[in-house]
Amino acid sequence: MRILVCVAWPYAAGPRHLGHAVSTFIPADIVARYHRMIGDEVLMVGGTDMHGTPTMVLADEEGVAPSVIAERYHALHAKNIEQLGVQYDLYWNTADPHHKEWVQEIFLALKEKGHIYEGTMVSPFCVTDQRFLPDRYVEGICPHCGFPRARGDQCENCGRILDPFELKEPRCRIHGTTPIPKETKHFFFRLSAFEKPLAAWAEDDKEHWRHHVLTFMRSWLREGLKDRPITRDLDWGIEVPVPGYESKRIYVWFEAVMGYLTATKEWYRRRNRPEGWRDFWYDPKARHYYFIGKDNIVFHTIIWPAILMGYDRKMDLPYDVPATQYLNISGEKMSAGRGKGAWLPDLLERFDPDQIRYYGIATMPETKDTDFEWEDFERRNNNELLAIYGNFVHRALTFADKNFAHEVPPATFLDATDKAMVRAIEQQVGKVAQNLEYVHIKDAMKEAIQLARLGNQYVDQKAPWNLLKTDRAACATAIHVALRVSRALAIIMAPFLPRSSSRLWHALGHDSDVHAERWNQALDDLPAGQKLRVGKPLFAKIDLREPSEDPTARFDVRVARIVDVKEHPNADKLYVLQIDMGDERRQVVAGIRKDYPIDRLRGRNVVVLANLEPAKLRGIESRGMLLAGEDETAVGLLIPPEDAPLGSQILGAKGAPTLPFSEFQKYKFQVGPDGTVVFRGLGGEAQVTLSVDGKPVRVDKGLKEGTWVH
Repeated sequence: MRILVCVAWPYAAGPRHLGHAVSTFIPADIVARYHRMIGDEVLMVGGTDMHGTPTMVLADEEGVAPSVIAERYHALHAKNIEQLGVQYDLYWNTADPHHKEWVQEIFLALKEKGHIYEGTMVSPFCVTDQRFLPDRYVEGICPHCGFPRARGDQCENCGRILDPFELKEPRCRIHGTTPIPKETKHFFFRLSAFEKPLAAWAEDDKEHWRHHVLTFMRSWLREGLKDRPITRDLDWGIEVPVPGYESKRIYVWFEAVMGYLTATKEWYRRRNRPEGWRDFWYDPKARHYYFIGKDNIVFHTIIWPAILMGYDRKMDLPYDVPATQYLNISGEKMSAGRGKGAWLPDLLERFDPDQIRYYGIATMPETKDTDFEWEDFERRNNNELLAIYGNFVHRALTFADKNFAHEVPPATFLDATDKAMVRAIEQQVGKVAQNLEYVHIKDAMKEAIQLARLGNQYVDQKAPWNLLKTDRAACATAIHVALRVSRALAIIMAPFLPRSSSRLWHALGHDSDVHAERWNQALDDLPAGQKLRVGKPLFAKIDLREPSEDPTARFDVRVARIVDVKEHPNADKLYVLQIDMGDERRQVVAGIRKDYPIDRLRGRNVVVLANLEPAKLRGIESRGMLLAGEDETAVGLLIPPEDAPLGSQILGAKGAPTLPFSEFQKYKFQVGPDGTVVFRGLGGEAQVTLSVDGKPVRVDKGLKEGTWVH
């Protein structure tokens, strides 16, 4: 069977967080690896969405061309995906000339068939810089759920697609002003014409679809489909191949979903088989899986199938769209746009990729929102991955290595307990496979871990350390069976935890690639006498609360820039600030309204305590703290060196564990000589002058020495 695994295209506008990974990269990789192991012909494609307006927003903020931002984050995404052990057949990007060529061909074909037509629409227009605003440049209150930071194209809280003028209190993201409506000419996709065929398709056999995906899709169809504009007044993106539209571009979501088709074409083009893509797109038995988050359901269950129907009704439609719900942090959806998330670059710097994958799978929001918690990450790693799976295989390997000459011992006679353990291998291998067939990834992982749990129980029951003294042959049999379980685990864990599975396979004495093994080979036995290569345990313990002799390690103090300032609606002394820390944006509430006018703050570089526990101040969340000194007469912000890059580390380490406010109060930041700032640990130890590359951080105003900083 042919299996096309399509992975949502991440925006090139900042690092990706764990929420992205558990919705797209990781489950797609698991399904692709499993189907390869059962002998299916698999192609996994995707890439970076280079043309999203978030890229333009970030480029405007940095004062560079969008292509600079896009290339930067495309490279970062590709690096992080590889580090996670995710194996695409083609990880591409939408700026490639071939993607552009094929998108324009599809556009013109749809236009020729009457599915695309010219029309006029009213778009938001910014009077400040006299230009039409992309949808994402408009923010406001969602009319459906009341979310206060909904975008002009979609509310990321409830997932509803929006028109900018549907927002309550719309405002320009750049200037904060209210845009005016202005008429403009665009091309529209005749989505309404596909309402009936889509409704019929939605009622086809879809018992394997997730309930929330079907519910969302069918509710959209019940409300009736409306034609949608598919061009925008932009200069960044794929050009509209029609005279008179030189200043406009094809809407990013209209062209990005075409990337699954264009990436398939590109994969075959690179292999000198330019028509080979038809094998995957015109095979009625082929299965197309789309791995996305729930905010993208409408694009993959309504708009993309309609495009395919309009382009060629013979083409394969999605077989399954196993969209996840949201992985939250601190009770809110992870969001790159709002700078809220457990970021992949940080996680990959600190932890083994398989530890990240395991936790991501264990907390995967397949059917309902789940929460990322550092304590839970530590607990699941130590109590499940390490204590159950890692412990079982390590004790079997080390016992055999020590007591049977570094070899797999022979199994001379299997008693009832031994036979029951061998039957359990077959049962658990089947359960894992059945769950993966239906993309029930969390349950599949539970069944795989259950095999390790049963293995531990078997070893405890057999007590080979006692048998070694009384019945060496029975001891050899017990360890042989334990190693056979370990071999099965290496195979069935390969889709989930690819790197540790390779290490375990090698430790068991195999020279082949575990990922080239067939799934049912998990039932095979190990040859007695095979040499073992026992090394360190598969997984390390995680201790996020381990005390440090260096009190500065509790802090994450960095350089940031204030990009926007607003008065707190419920407090006269507070500002609500949007800050840029280089690789993420955050919201911080600061009590400096009496001491600094807005025009002295916007665009200013400041010092931020980034790992302070989030708090709500008069109803508005603050994620961090601006550091400032205060005496009886004045408040003075801490100012980093002028040439310090955003995100530069001033004290401690990026990604330090969350610091409760009560603990922060135990330490001292004080104004030192000549306006410098000194950190003093508990008891006065670890006195450190805050600096970047040897250049000191100073206080903005002439505060007397010894003044406290908070």
